[in-house]
Amino acid sequence: MIYRILCNSASDLREEPDGTYTAMPGGRLMGAFMAGIFGFNLAVPSFENPRARFYFTEAGWKQVGRIVAANARREGRVVKVIRQKNPHKSQIVYRDDLQVAIVPRKDTRKR
Repeated sequence: MIYRILCNSASDLREEPDGTYTAMPGGRLMGAFMAGIFGFNLAVPSFENPRARFYFTEAGWKQVGRIVAANARREGRVVKVIRQKNPHKSQIVYRDDLQVAIVPRKDTRKR
């Protein structure tokens, strides 16, 4: 299984009377970088494919993803985790122990 975190932006913050900040709900859901992935030692591969989407591997989910999702929820942000079976090898554009980048398959069904 692979796991993708979607989270609303942290830029919509409200300052509370006690000086703390609370994330405002709403806003567009975006990838794990919006959920606060910084500070974890994840590789940032250099490739340019705007269709590529990053997912955590099983090991990455256990070591990083669960913590990132929990922290974002604790901040009051909207978090959605997409879980799917391992992708076909032809979809993978990057892979390491913690993460995998895939290009989604095109919808080939006739409508």
